[in-house]
Amino acid sequence: MQGGSRGDIIDPFGRRISYVRLSVTDRCNFRCVYCMPDDIEFMPRQSMLSFEEIGRLCVVLAQMGIEKIRLTGGEPTVRQGIVELVEQADRARAHGLRDLAMTTNGWNLRKMAGPLRDAGLDRVNVSLDTLDRCRFKELTRRDQLDEVLAGIEAVVAMGWLPLKLNVVVCQGLNDLEVVHYVEHFSHLPVTIRFIEYMPFGQSRFGLVPWDVTRRRLEERFELVPVAGPPGAGPATNFKVVGSAVEVGTIGAMSRQFCDSCNRVRITTDGRLKTCLAYEPEMLSLRDLLRSGCSDDELEIAIRLAIRRKPERHLSTEDGSNPFEGSMVSIGG
Repeated sequence: MQGGSRGDIIDPFGRRISYVRLSVTDRCNFRCVYCMPDDIEFMPRQSMLSFEEIGRLCVVLAQMGIEKIRLTGGEPTVRQGIVELVEQADRARAHGLRDLAMTTNGWNLRKMAGPLRDAGLDRVNVSLDTLDRCRFKELTRRDQLDEVLAGIEAVVAMGWLPLKLNVVVCQGLNDLEVVHYVEHFSHLPVTIRFIEYMPFGQSRFGLVPWDVTRRRLEERFELVPVAGPPGAGPATNFKVVGSAVEVGTIGAMSRQFCDSCNRVRITTDGRLKTCLAYEPEMLSLRDLLRSGCSDDELEIAIRLAIRRKPERHLSTEDGSNPFEGSMVSIGG
């Protein structure tokens, strides 16, 4: 495995950190009820990392052995100039970055997929938590399901693969739709990833363990274990026999993968979050960058901050001890 020119980042528990999820905006064109609080106050634009700051940060991180960067939000495609931002992040490829990806709600994909790929983006994941039109409108508070489905079709038509569809499975909301997902997309070479709901703050939904989702799928389909597409991360993947679809699961609650966690997050305002669940003291990379620090000083600060990465989160399947913050402010 190739290491960074500055030396790899190793956390206190011997885990090599090679993956960064970088939020580029806290704004979104959806208002998903489990993600965006009703009383949210968006941060001033000057508080966000600039394109140049993101580009510089990505280069230094790549030199420290970061091989994968995923742009998140909010909704990344609503940030003005997102194509130029991708070009800035893509500079890190010359320093060891292997994978530049994005998670999106898909609304803008039909018109933006081509420019984003041309700017250097390797692939996208699309978040899609229901295929029911009324439920989609209720969940996202927007009536845009057709646009999202058209964006998915556009990506596949371009041959821009692998394409993953992320579904957060919530009890009483969409847990009975899992079979319908496979039936709806059976003609497309996509991976549908069923993700256990993670409790943030005042949880609105109940968790559906992967074992329950798998039983529902196996009542209708034959599932065969496979390695999964590039960037599968902690997902367990299965081929659905007789279709072009693969399904995957991320069981963050029922099957914690903290022991192999290789990731950290950077919030929209440039704070380094070493654990999705908790982070009492986050290093402000933005303040460092704006203070005139050198790349070496930036590297030292990042290494010191990652020494605070906890061994595991303490949340449980019943929703007790919920994660801190909200996903839209942290970055998906």
